Amino acid sequence: MTTGTCLAKRRGATPVTQGARLANLADPQAPAPATPVADREALLELARPHGVENILWRKFGADIDAPGGASTLHRIGQAMLLDGLRRELSAALAAEGVAAHVVKGPVFAEKLYAVRGDRLFSDIDLLVDVGAIEDAIRVIEGLGYVRPSKSWDNSQRDMEYKFGHPRHPTALIELHGNLVHYPQLRRRATFGLPELLAAGDGDGEAPTALLATAIVHGTLGHKLDRLVMLVDVLQAVRNLPREDFDRAVTALTALRLDLECAVCLSVVARLFRDDAVAELAERFPAGPSVRLGKMLVSPEAVVYAQAEGAGRGSWARRKTFRLLQCLPQ
Repeated sequence: MTTGTCLAKRRGATPVTQGARLANLADPQAPAPATPVADREALLELARPHGVENILWRKFGADIDAPGGASTLHRIGQAMLLDGLRRELSAALAAEGVAAHVVKGPVFAEKLYAVRGDRLFSDIDLLVDVGAIEDAIRVIEGLGYVRPSKSWDNSQRDMEYKFGHPRHPTALIELHGNLVHYPQLRRRATFGLPELLAAGDGDGEAPTALLATAIVHGTLGHKLDRLVMLVDVLQAVRNLPREDFDRAVTALTALRLDLECAVCLSVVARLFRDDAVAELAERFPAGPSVRLGKMLVSPEAVVYAQAEGAGRGSWARRKTFRLLQCLPQ
């Protein structure tokens, strides 16, 4: 019996109400609801594979002796180490004239979250122009990073190159030529450095660029399988002024991300009961693919993506959505 099942039986909660409790606790800006001490450990365990246990831990009082306290502090320390390494990497790449943008984790933490510790990360993602990949690899390896040896290597196909460092065994650096790794998906939608800058009107950290990155990460880099990715989208919309909604829709539709935006924003709105996200979702065209996608990707499909048993139904729904994404729109 999984922890989530134990919690549901003990508290008389249904999967829907249990998912709502987790979503409410994972929302960085939502007031912390009263949570019995007996339920906290189970909720933290449910949140851990979703990457949001640090938010719950903060709301539960940030007690180092509480369940999850030591592991959360370890992750905070790892994020601090990585943040220092990303500044070193960025400076080295700039010195060699390699245009590179750090994306996802540390940028989201800095730009989207009032409490930076609410958005932890375990790697540094660098996005560079495809033509600059070899130069970027040379600079990264010059700093002592090494690529792990593999019996097979799909780095060139996926436009994703991974590096570790002998002195920092927990530090992972990922170099991307495109955040859409699978060729089948790139036939319809692509998101490299040109698309990032197009979304932000030349600024890779503009609100629309951050929103586009968060949606691409959750829906095209992954299969909406971790709650932290939807929290990123929620926070990105909160960072986007309402008067910029129409421009954002135009920019993201021009990048052929309308299916991903409509479905992802819809499930985020339902999970977190956010009116602004719901309003933005409704501004995207709602054709047959979007309507089917919204049916497939329910809040429960996301919450239970990491759960045993219930995760199988979630996987089937999200896998079907992935197949839908591969079809010409």
